[in-house]
Amino acid sequence: MQSETPPEPFNRRAAIIRMVPVLALAFILAHFLRSAPAVIAPNLRAELGLTPGQLSSLPAAIFLGAALMQLPVGVFLDRYGPRRTMATLFLLAALGAITFAAANSVAGLAAGLFLIGCGAAPVFMGVIVLLSRWLARDRLATGTAISIAVGGTGMLLSASPFALAVEAYGWRTSLYVVGAFSLVVAAALLVMVRDRPADAPQQANTETLLETVSGLRHILTDSRIYSFAAATAVTVGALVTVRNLWIGPYLNDVFNLDIVARGDVIFIVSMAWIVAAIFYGPLDRLFDTRRGVVTGGMLAFAAMNAALAINASNSVLVVTILLSGFALVAPMASPIFAHARSLFPDTHTGRAFTAINLCTWSSVFAMQMGTGAILDAFPVDDLGRSPAIAYRTMFGALAFALLLALFAYRRVEDMPPSAEEKGAERR
Repeated sequence: MQSETPPEPFNRRAAIIRMVPVLALAFILAHFLRSAPAVIAPNLRAELGLTPGQLSSLPAAIFLGAALMQLPVGVFLDRYGPRRTMATLFLLAALGAITFAAANSVAGLAAGLFLIGCGAAPVFMGVIVLLSRWLARDRLATGTAISIAVGGTGMLLSASPFALAVEAYGWRTSLYVVGAFSLVVAAALLVMVRDRPADAPQQANTETLLETVSGLRHILTDSRIYSFAAATAVTVGALVTVRNLWIGPYLNDVFNLDIVARGDVIFIVSMAWIVAAIFYGPLDRLFDTRRGVVTGGMLAFAAMNAALAINASNSVLVVTILLSGFALVAPMASPIFAHARSLFPDTHTGRAFTAINLCTWSSVFAMQMGTGAILDAFPVDDLGRSPAIAYRTMFGALAFALLLALFAYRRVEDMPPSAEEKGAERR
């Protein structure tokens, strides 16, 4: 009688390598779909005769969809896992890209972007939850930073490469192709992703769906959630509002750059953001503080917005340097979420992160509508371009908002990586 062959040991490294490409593609596409409107915003304005307020309502629809989906996504992540949640909802992002490409009205464009927001909502949070299950706690900030940087490739693709594709094939055809590819990625997520390592201690989910939903109450009544949310809401909100909405019109209106020239500047700015995102990750372990890293970053970010607010130069070089500096200090999501992760239990990770993200995307929606109102307060010229003072006022308002958010964030206690490691050793 032959003995049974023992099962092969689980290869964690091989499993991670298998997941990385499809997770990277999903993250890249999510960033691309959120960022692409900035490049074609002047084209949409000219084609449909949009006002600044109407223009701001389009990408704001993305973040309205993302905000409305955050709490359901948190429940889905904790109850059903990242694999099924991400794969199912990413189908909506693909449908949204196709809807946007086919639209001939403001309502149709907004509907497509709303679907993109809903479908891309679980990507960042799903990746963070996966990282929290596959990586050691003290490596979460670094892993998150690398993931954000990889996803930021989508911002690069939405700059010069997308601008060139739009010039060659038109924005509709380009987005049809992106939508079709997104369908393929949604299917790949379902096949390639694993929710947790096979060699990890089994943590059976004994909660019913109703209990998982009711668990949101404990998260939403924790005041620390709102301190973290203030930091992410305004830092991410300021970055996304400028990078994904106003940078294209700003370069067009104030510096008279065409679509390819705008794409080149946006590419440089996006590259600065990606480089900075990688370097932000290890800073909490280097300085042994998470709150300190975020505090310094928010102060620098406020300073760069203030510099753009007072900049009166017409030089493209000067504004490229300032916008690159803006991007270099902006990517604070990794230390903020690592800080939050250190203060909440594993069983509530998805709900805690998405509760923070609910406030984040709600703020992005509000900031895009608010900045649109600021620009609407200034008269446009015969070509529909807003004056430089309108954009300078907007940057000043963002700088002030960052200082207010920093005050709220500083109420949360710090959790240095060294203290967390000692706590883990005692357990």
